[in-house]
Amino acid sequence: MTQAGATPYDDISYPGHPYETTHPDRLATIGTLFGMNPVPASRCRVLELGCGIGGNLIPMAYQYADSTFTGIDLSRTAIETGLANVASVGLENISLRHADIADVTEAWGQFDYIVAHGVYSWVPPAVRQAMLAIFSKNLSPQGIAYVSYNAHPGSHLRDLVRDIMNFHVRDLKEPKQRIGQARAILKFVSESSDANTVHGAVLRDQFARVLKMHDEVLFHDDLNVGSTPFLLHQVVADAQQHGLQYLCDASLSRRDLSKYSGAAREVLERFPDDEFMARDQFQDFIDGHGFRRTLLCHGNIALRRKLEPALLKHFYLASSARPVDPAMDPNATGIAEFKIESGASLATDHRLSKAALLELGRQWPGAIAYDDLIARASARIAPPMGSAGEHEEHVEAARHALFTGALRGHLELHTEPPAVAASVSGRPEASRLARTQAERRQLITNLQHTGVLLEDERVRRLLMLVDGTRDLDALVADLKAATADVPPGPDDKPIDRASVETHLKFLAGLALLVR
Repeated sequence: MTQAGATPYDDISYPGHPYETTHPDRLATIGTLFGMNPVPASRCRVLELGCGIGGNLIPMAYQYADSTFTGIDLSRTAIETGLANVASVGLENISLRHADIADVTEAWGQFDYIVAHGVYSWVPPAVRQAMLAIFSKNLSPQGIAYVSYNAHPGSHLRDLVRDIMNFHVRDLKEPKQRIGQARAILKFVSESSDANTVHGAVLRDQFARVLKMHDEVLFHDDLNVGSTPFLLHQVVADAQQHGLQYLCDASLSRRDLSKYSGAAREVLERFPDDEFMARDQFQDFIDGHGFRRTLLCHGNIALRRKLEPALLKHFYLASSARPVDPAMDPNATGIAEFKIESGASLATDHRLSKAALLELGRQWPGAIAYDDLIARASARIAPPMGSAGEHEEHVEAARHALFTGALRGHLELHTEPPAVAASVSGRPEASRLARTQAERRQLITNLQHTGVLLEDERVRRLLMLVDGTRDLDALVADLKAATADVPPGPDDKPIDRASVETHLKFLAGLALLVR
């Protein structure tokens, strides 16, 4: 039953952020790839265990008015803040409840997606079992559960410094004092160790990690003495006891083996389908993985374990790929290089692949159905690619290149296109959620379910004005009035049509404008 007393999260709130790998369209995409028939994000039911202030769930509810969202958290303070955030955006399809995980029963109904981010490692064993029971009993027949947790082998290094910090602050109760003393003792121990030893190098690396952590995260994650890491196979074995099976890691790029040596790839590729999880476990051992995002589904579902390029026909594709040479002609011979926002590079000398990447970049952050993408790319090729047979050979080569890019994280796959504008309209409109968050100077969640930090005050105030009622001239006039109290920076240009157009294109590129 719900506990009436305060929790540590009432004393120090945990940051509320969007986690893109929990988004129902991302989960539906992975489920579809592996042969499931998941409910589309636009008409689904979502439950989040440990929703906090709603930073992850509220943006989903804003995106999908015809879906319903339920979040629970044991912190009354967090739920109260979350309800205020819901009211500020005017959402009616989301319910946040002050409740214990043990309160969730079959009477709550079934959900198509159940999310538990940052909970599993930080609760007692009985609660972990209750979570798995919820995944089993409250998950719809084609439903997907997401559970994240600290993982071995990487957590062995984290635990080394956790032991040091928690021993030092064992008698301290006041949160800020615990945080300050934890950092101080780790600084002392790491600097006192021999930097030329493995132990000393690990201490210094972990101290650098702790220095970057927000106080709230350090307090709730590393200074939680009950925090427990797991090996992937341990979580999967417990899930199997509840009639669940391992679907996949929530990051599709974990399927890509190109970063490994030839010998390693040869071994990993030999794992049979019925040892799918074992391969992922050995990848963790190789990578030193320290945090897991695991997807589960019902054990009676027959999954398709072989991923093939032909599967692209089921999806919309999106990519920020831009040619390094802005004048690049896909018909020209030679290799063309593309860059994506993460800094990664793609290179190809295949004409149709170049044309497809060029088209994706021009549509970013929008998404294009696979068949439409191939048609648009083919129209860019001159002269045409010969006979029908030759054309299909080129399509197959482009499909393989695009699929490889998706596995490596260079392209996004969607079961439904996000309602995001790829260009600036005559009366541009930013997401109502983004405008509300900008007013409160909060981290802004875009329509790709990622966090955006607007450090430019002019851009922040412009975002609040982009509500679909103003044309460019009105935005120029109103932005001048709204920023009259903002001293111009050394690089700021006068507020005019050109500068506002530049800012609007910037907002569109951040996936903040709706179509």
